[in-house]
Amino acid sequence: MGHLPHVIRWLPLGFATILLTFSWSMAQADEDALFNHAKQITPAQLVDAVLIRNPGLSGMRSAVEAARAKIDPAGALTDPLLAYGLAPETIGGFRTPGGRHRGLSQRIELSQTIPWPGTLELRGKKAAAESESEAWKLSDFRLQLAERTRAAYAQWYYVHRALAVNAENRVLLVRLRGVAETAYGAGQAPQQDVLQAEVELTRLQNQALEIERRRATVQAGINGLLNRNPQAPLPIPKALPPAGNLPDYANLQQMALARYPVLKRLDAEINAGQDRVELAHKGFYPDFKLSAGYNNLWDAPEKQFTVGATINIPIGAKHQGELEAANARLQQHRDERLDARASLLSSLDQSYRTARQVRDSIALYADRLLPLARLNMKAAEADYSGGSGDFLKLITAEQQYLIAKLELSRSRADFFIQFAALDYRTGGALTTNQTQETNP
Repeated sequence: MGHLPHVIRWLPLGFATILLTFSWSMAQADEDALFNHAKQITPAQLVDAVLIRNPGLSGMRSAVEAARAKIDPAGALTDPLLAYGLAPETIGGFRTPGGRHRGLSQRIELSQTIPWPGTLELRGKKAAAESESEAWKLSDFRLQLAERTRAAYAQWYYVHRALAVNAENRVLLVRLRGVAETAYGAGQAPQQDVLQAEVELTRLQNQALEIERRRATVQAGINGLLNRNPQAPLPIPKALPPAGNLPDYANLQQMALARYPVLKRLDAEINAGQDRVELAHKGFYPDFKLSAGYNNLWDAPEKQFTVGATINIPIGAKHQGELEAANARLQQHRDERLDARASLLSSLDQSYRTARQVRDSIALYADRLLPLARLNMKAAEADYSGGSGDFLKLITAEQQYLIAKLELSRSRADFFIQFAALDYRTGGALTTNQTQETNP
């Protein structure tokens, strides 16, 4: 569909609408096939599907088209006026007091209003700026949808990892319970060790129920973004991209200030506001109305064809009020931009620091904590199997190992969420050339 918009530009409106609707339907059919048949889904696939299926985008596209359609009319002259009048008693003709026969008496006038020089250009500029503002609203909404979708994907990934870790934990505990039962049968361990294993297994079963509830909640949220039934099945997540290097903060800040769609939208609204102020100033100058007409109410033929000009006289508080309102609205947009800029830099700093901290945590878990927890669990199991260990210590070591695995998955999800937030605030700059490598 990459070249479709360029084709549609040259098609009649009705046919273009049919073609566009058909194309969107085909795209949705492709996405339905993905959800119905694919076993796994990637973050990029889910984002693409949401951007195709989300109904909010369709409404905002219509708003952009409506704003664009106003540009040409805004800079055009108003329609000319055609006036016609007649003297009803002259229908069928009449005789003057001097005895001369006269036909129907009528008057025809054509007039055109012409605003003060520069007014039409300003109206067109203001409409173009307002259209640009709507386009940036659409861009902002797309990027917000992408951020929300990536965050939802990270949660989808995490609940599946949590379910996998829970299942692995239960398998491990069943094995440890068997070890405890063997030791208890040989008189080398108390029955409490077996009971402790049963208690822990029951706790894990309850934990699995809670994780499954969270999985259903995340599934409903993703289906909401996709405009699907909340309980519609979804493919399992394939993986998350690796927590790679982040751009230098100064470069990140520069990209955000240059590309953040909210700032771009407010810039367009400021431009429209400046045009609105200039138009308000034009209101202090008159408009012109040129006219030409024929009026045979006059007896003398040389008086029957007329031309004329009319101007309005701009007086009163109306135009001053319009100017003050335009200035106030312009200042509002300027203040909003200052606030949006400060909010952007603050949230950018927070997301950047969090992403760096989470990335360092991922390295710490993967390189040190997880290997140490694994060794500790193996040592505790060896000690207990040899008769010199404590079962509670073994359970604790097992829990520490699997908690470390779960926290590593949580950190990977958190990094992806923060990366998505940074990508939104930089106008999508970070995902332009993002690698498709994944972590298990």
